[in-house]
Amino acid sequence: MDIETNSTNHDNHENESKSSTVILFLSFAILLACMCKIIFSRILRNKIPLPFTIVVLILGFIIGIIVTEVKNRHNDFFFGESQLSQIDPHLIYYIFLPLLIFDSSFNGHFHIIKQQLLSAILMAGPGVFISTIIIAICAIYIFPYNWSWLFGILFGSILSATDPVAVVALLHDSGASRSLASLIDSESLLNDGSAFVLFLIFHNIIIGEDHSAKNIIVNIVKYSIGGPAFGLACGIISVIILNRINNELEVEITFTFGLAYLVFYVADVELGVSAVLALVAMGLYMSKYKYCISNNVQSSMASAWRLITYFINILIFTITGLILARSFIGTATTIRARDFGFSIVLYIMIHIGRILTVAILYPLIKCSGVHLSWKDCIILVWSGLRGSMALILVLIVSLDASIDIVIRDRFLFHVSMIVLLTLVINGTSSKFLVKILGLHHGTKESETVLLQALEHMRRQTSWKLSTMKRDDKFASVDWQMLNQYLPDKLLEELDQENNTNFHQQLSRMTHENSPTSTRRSSRQSISADFELQTIPTIYQTNSMPSSPIAQHKFSRHSDTILPVIDIRSNDDKHNQNIRNALITRFLTAMSIDYEKQWYLGMVRRSTLNILIKSVEEAKQKNSFQLHWQLIIKHFRLTILHQFLIKFNYFNFINRWTNQLLFDHIYRTIELTLGFHSAKTRLDNIRSQFPELSNINGTIMNEVCEEVKMYQILAMHVILDLQQSYPLCWTIQMTRRCAQMLLKYESIAIIQLYETGMLEENEYSHILELIENKLFTLEYGRIQMPENKKKMLEDPFGLISYFEPLSSVEKTQWKVLMTPKHKWFQPGSVLLEKHQRVSIAYLIVRGVVQCKDDTIPTYYKCGSIVGIDALFSEKSLSYGTYTANAGLVETYLIDSVLLNLLLSDEKMSCSIYNEIALHMLMNNYRKSFNLTHSQLNMLLNEKVSFYKNQSNLTIDLETNQRLFLLSGTMTRYSNEQENIFDSMQFIVIDSPTTFKLNSTSIVYTWTQEDEIYCSNAKKFKIDFTNENFQNDPIEPFYPLYLGESTEFSPRRHSSLITRPIENLSNFQLIPSEIGIQSEENVPTEFSQL
Repeated sequence: MDIETNSTNHDNHENESKSSTVILFLSFAILLACMCKIIFSRILRNKIPLPFTIVVLILGFIIGIIVTEVKNRHNDFFFGESQLSQIDPHLIYYIFLPLLIFDSSFNGHFHIIKQQLLSAILMAGPGVFISTIIIAICAIYIFPYNWSWLFGILFGSILSATDPVAVVALLHDSGASRSLASLIDSESLLNDGSAFVLFLIFHNIIIGEDHSAKNIIVNIVKYSIGGPAFGLACGIISVIILNRINNELEVEITFTFGLAYLVFYVADVELGVSAVLALVAMGLYMSKYKYCISNNVQSSMASAWRLITYFINILIFTITGLILARSFIGTATTIRARDFGFSIVLYIMIHIGRILTVAILYPLIKCSGVHLSWKDCIILVWSGLRGSMALILVLIVSLDASIDIVIRDRFLFHVSMIVLLTLVINGTSSKFLVKILGLHHGTKESETVLLQALEHMRRQTSWKLSTMKRDDKFASVDWQMLNQYLPDKLLEELDQENNTNFHQQLSRMTHENSPTSTRRSSRQSISADFELQTIPTIYQTNSMPSSPIAQHKFSRHSDTILPVIDIRSNDDKHNQNIRNALITRFLTAMSIDYEKQWYLGMVRRSTLNILIKSVEEAKQKNSFQLHWQLIIKHFRLTILHQFLIKFNYFNFINRWTNQLLFDHIYRTIELTLGFHSAKTRLDNIRSQFPELSNINGTIMNEVCEEVKMYQILAMHVILDLQQSYPLCWTIQMTRRCAQMLLKYESIAIIQLYETGMLEENEYSHILELIENKLFTLEYGRIQMPENKKKMLEDPFGLISYFEPLSSVEKTQWKVLMTPKHKWFQPGSVLLEKHQRVSIAYLIVRGVVQCKDDTIPTYYKCGSIVGIDALFSEKSLSYGTYTANAGLVETYLIDSVLLNLLLSDEKMSCSIYNEIALHMLMNNYRKSFNLTHSQLNMLLNEKVSFYKNQSNLTIDLETNQRLFLLSGTMTRYSNEQENIFDSMQFIVIDSPTTFKLNSTSIVYTWTQEDEIYCSNAKKFKIDFTNENFQNDPIEPFYPLYLGESTEFSPRRHSSLITRPIENLSNFQLIPSEIGIQSEENVPTEFSQL
């Protein structure tokens, strides 16, 4: 008994020893792969165009061939190779595939993939089907194996799964078409799932399951819809959970790894749906809301996934090489020399099928919005590499004993050959093909911008070098030796690697910028001395002038144009492409700024997701306008809001509606502040990178003016939100300041720790408390001031017309006005131009824009749009009145209600002033030189108002003005008597007497009154287009003003809190803005 036990223990120990040899072989393979990468990158300087994964595959293949041919294999290294080469493919499927699939989807750029999603679905759906059928036809009718259609389609589904990782990496590195790289990447992500669905269906049929048409349709629906639906549900739950975790680095990273395996297992084993499509759907959804990961974990999360996928790729391609080697040798009994020829034919047919697929689907791809050139189509065809997915699927077939051994061997051989041929031939030749097609340089316009960026780098480095040469501390430096480390040398090396001529172009710039050939800037306001000043390269002088940007910092001009070569073109298409390139870079700067605002606590994660989503979609269309419009979409009331508003006569519904509206306005304020705050970075771009103006100064100015226009529109919305929703504004400003102060506290704690004033446990504990408070501000309930409820102010109380009334009268009017209450969504039309008006709109909150044939006019709280046409009854709507950018809250005013307002003695004067304001502006604007706000001031402060005063006589002098709003009056002049009907605007040319009657509504004023109002500086913000040329309005809310260049999005330190650039750069302004100093604080933009 003891002998048997010892023998068993010995066998177990021997088996364990053999199993442990896998670690020996894997460690050797990983180290060898790393050494190869170092050799290729450092020693060979990437001169051999082999992607790293292909190098690993070839290494594994060579090792597999050597080990297989060695007869004496009693060695731990050989045992390890043997164990790996015979690994169960299901093990590869469950260990490696979940992480690779989830990484590709989760760490992808969702907003870019979204643009290509329809095209990718076409390539991964109909495209995979076409490819499968073509490969099946080849296998059935060209191969002499007498395979049935079932085996042919199964074989085709295995070879339809593409793995273009090498081509995608090359396209990203080369700066080629982003849409093409995204399309290939998205197609690969989706077609793994669709090919796997086809494989499962026909594999199950072959091994004996029901293969009726009904069962096939049910399986297709179950796999293709059930998988994504389950993945989407898991993604939603995961985002909710991760949003509630705050800066738990280990927990968040581990959660994503565990989640990938769990979802894959449940989908595949428990639910029987496509696990691949489930992971793709979940990963894409989490990528859409990638900021569910805490800001301090983002960088570490990306690094962790990058490391694990790098490690997995080494393992999987090493194992793939071993399996390929063993498959070639292991199938020697059933494979003949002719089969190699058939594999080459199959390789050709796969590319023919790829060509047909692209050609058939090209019109549909073009209709989906993706425009591919013929060069892009060639790369798309050549990118059909086969990789690990095809090998996993064929290994599953090769281990299935229910299939004939000869068929299994032939499947394994041909798939292995195609994987090897596509990876080696297509993978290695892709770099040459990209160069031949000229796609490695990117677009001409992107090169133009890059050239100016390189020139900027060279100038700044040269300026820094000049300061060093003047500094005695650097007296011992060998400046000649230092030339090897300066931009000119770097540019030469860059040109050698990428086959470009940037150094030559910049040298030509330097020559043309000599004192005798330097062109003057079109900005004549810059001094001539500065225009003629040039900055030579380090080879031309040993001393240099001060930095031109630094010495011009305090100039009254907002930008500086350096005297570099002016790259201009009269080609409209080229100019449009330059414009698109500049807009894309500005939008990229805005997205970086949004991430910085999130880090600094200025915006929440949900707000950041909206801003990033809108800016990414705008980048696809190269449009600032689209970015602003997409943000405005989130200002709109949801369907739930609109439904609840209709039933606001129930108290509990009314309270709920008010709370939802409060949250909605709170987010609207945050979105608008986030958009407007980004202007700081855009202003810095132009001042810190003036070379952009040399690309095309005209286009640069147009782009900057467009940016400025939308910033002013955002400021208008901010001012209205501040004045219309004071409680909401106060809460937002308080939270904003609290977030920034907590960041300030965390910086102070870090500095104390770095100086040794705090122990590590004290430092960690205090920082944890600060982070908890930050998290509470992020996701906790909005804290209200004492004795304040979470609801909007009563709209009736915001109307100034009702202020003179007693409390009883106010109650009566409130009951009368409440049924007339109505909201308008952003962009909604209140009145059409030349429309007969039966209802006017008393604006409570929001801004209404009136567009006519001249310049737009804007109306806000207290204005009654359409009241002139309603009062006159003969007039039509003057222009088209629309809700400008935010929500507009109004009361509907019909003719009955208007008569009631005019009959109230306490309000009638204000209502008549409003009518007169609209009448004068819409009908007599050319008769006086006053803006809308100035005319409003005139009517409320300077005019003499006469209402229904029978037999009253007024005497007017020369140059006085009279406006008859309603009724009739008699004019006595030069012994003549004339009767005037309303409406009349009269400029008195000689002393005149007017007699009023009981119907007369008359205004009079002097020319001096007009001059006084026209010179008034009360209204700092004018909505006319002329104001766009003024200096931009400075922010008047809490704003961090640090140097944005030091912030690196998603790459900042993994510390709990990263030190911010400069503590003195915080600008904290009280949340309740008092309009006292006209020089420092903008007043309301229009007293309409």
